[in-house]
Amino acid sequence: MLFFRELLPDLVNKLLRDMGKNATRMTLFHPLTEDLKEFEDQLMVFLSNSKKMISFAHSKLLSMEEALKKGVKEFSFIAPSKYADRLQLMKYLSTHSSYIYAKISKELDVDMPLSNGPGRFIFQRDDDGEVRVGDKVYFKGYHNEIKDGRIIIKIGNVMTINMPMDNTDVEQATVKLTTKAKYLKESINEAEFGVALNDTGVLSVGMLNLQMKVHEKEYVEELRQKLIRWKELDNMLEKLHVTKPFDLTAITDDQSKLIDLLIETVGKGNMVNLPGQEATLLLLEIGNIKLLLWCAVGKDGMCAIGDFFDMSIRIAYKISEDEEINVSPYSYLQLDKLWEKVDNVDFDNIIASAEEAARQHEYCYMMSNYDVLAMITAADALEKTDVEKSKKLLGEALKLDEWLIGKEPKDEMRPLHIINKMQIMKRQRDLTADECQTLEDMLNDEFAGNMVKAGVYLLLDRQDDFQQLFETMLEDEKKSVKEFPIWRFVRESEGV
Repeated sequence: MLFFRELLPDLVNKLLRDMGKNATRMTLFHPLTEDLKEFEDQLMVFLSNSKKMISFAHSKLLSMEEALKKGVKEFSFIAPSKYADRLQLMKYLSTHSSYIYAKISKELDVDMPLSNGPGRFIFQRDDDGEVRVGDKVYFKGYHNEIKDGRIIIKIGNVMTINMPMDNTDVEQATVKLTTKAKYLKESINEAEFGVALNDTGVLSVGMLNLQMKVHEKEYVEELRQKLIRWKELDNMLEKLHVTKPFDLTAITDDQSKLIDLLIETVGKGNMVNLPGQEATLLLLEIGNIKLLLWCAVGKDGMCAIGDFFDMSIRIAYKISEDEEINVSPYSYLQLDKLWEKVDNVDFDNIIASAEEAARQHEYCYMMSNYDVLAMITAADALEKTDVEKSKKLLGEALKLDEWLIGKEPKDEMRPLHIINKMQIMKRQRDLTADECQTLEDMLNDEFAGNMVKAGVYLLLDRQDDFQQLFETMLEDEKKSVKEFPIWRFVRESEGV
């Protein structure tokens, strides 16, 4: 039997360098095929590589990285001429070690072998085609690659299909199905995909229809059971207006029991027997979300649990020793940083709730103003840890503040609402020239108080003017400015 091995001249030099008389080096040789046609192909490739390499026997070769840095854009390789078909050529290159050559001179038509040595090609492509089972699209896009002479299709993190490129490959196609999604929505989609594939047996990947048979029957039945629970959980979270992706991996054993309770009560609307439970508000944590709920207890001891924001509960607020009023339930979130903590806020009803409260008592306009400030403060606290919620809070605070600008009955409060609007927008983007002029005009108002002037100076970044004003303010005013979210715009170097 004959053996062969292709070695770059540069590699040979390295192998022989500094060798003593009795030193040895070992390298692996490959057997030549006994098939005559394939022998011709091997010999042709061997001789062609030798011819292209010999001129660079004493040259320092470039690596692929170095060639790219030098701006080389054309590369080549040597393959038997019979592989003219693109797919067959890709199969050959993925199953045979090949040298790559960089065209370092177009004018002289010079190809330099790269120092990376021979290697097998892997061809990869991300396709934007749809992945369907029946009429439903489960995934948009998939990863396609040719490796070791096989076509490998990866669909999300749920399925890997490994199949032959032609009928000369006798190894059967394999399909690996897993569901490892972290979040609830993705887990439901993956489970529905696996169950549907088992039930129909036909998978459509782009324009390709594949007949599939899922052999893991126990696994599919396990998916069916998980799917029932996941959908009940998803339905319950949707009723509670939760938009934050729910992390299934963060659920503890105790929280699993709590989820069962919430599905039964909030999700299905049933009452349950909870011995010793009293009527109260509940802040419950499941996984990565916190829910603010109410619990009511009937005379028979049966408990109902519902959404804090369903407008069915009354929030009382004492504005004096002798007077107690009903305020918007959203004003309760000013306590204990709840705007920051609660994930089931129904943002769609904030203004409607504020309007209803204001119809009952004018003081609720002031409560809504405090809501705006609390929402801005929460947005600042979350801007690095929960960017989406931070942006949402700013957007909803802006809507509520604009409602206050239009509805506020007290003229002296309107400038403060405008400042709040400007500080929200300054967090979202740079203020325009017109907006800055509006702030300048507020300074010229003879009725502008210290709090208004302080806010304007900070929004216009007039730090020296703010410093001078701050030094003249009463201690209570200084304390208020420091507690309000406008303090964000004070430069630390000012030392106030």
